Amino acid sequence: MQNHAVMANPKHRHSRFWKNGWDIRIFGILLVVAGMFDLVWISAYPNYALKVFGTTFEGLTGEFVKYQHPVIHWILGYGFWRQRRWAFYGYLVYLGLGCLSEVVTQLIGGFHSTRTTMIVVSLVFGGYIVLRRSAFK
Repeated sequence: MQNHAVMANPKHRHSRFWKNGWDIRIFGILLVVAGMFDLVWISAYPNYALKVFGTTFEGLTGEFVKYQHPVIHWILGYGFWRQRRWAFYGYLVYLGLGCLSEVVTQLIGGFHSTRTTMIVVSLVFGGYIVLRRSAFK
């Protein structure tokens, strides 16, 4: 009877969800989905040249630069799903380099509201991940 009362308490369910890091696991799934969307975008627009630190690359280097993003999303998504400590640090490095690259790109090519919004959203998400660092084992 006591177990049933504990299970009915939504606060307890929330703490188990929090304690088991299901939010981090769900973010892992979302990172894998983001990688899939990246791959679809690259396939749909093969001439798209991704800007990195205000520079676009051509040829084999340009292809490597484009295809690294879905791969990084998949690797980090797997690490988030498994709640690996390396995924936490890998995400912070990816976040820092990505935001820095976007700022440099905007300084060189002009500011764009969508890119600025993505930087802010990424930093907010990164702040949440930092707050949840204990979920990574």
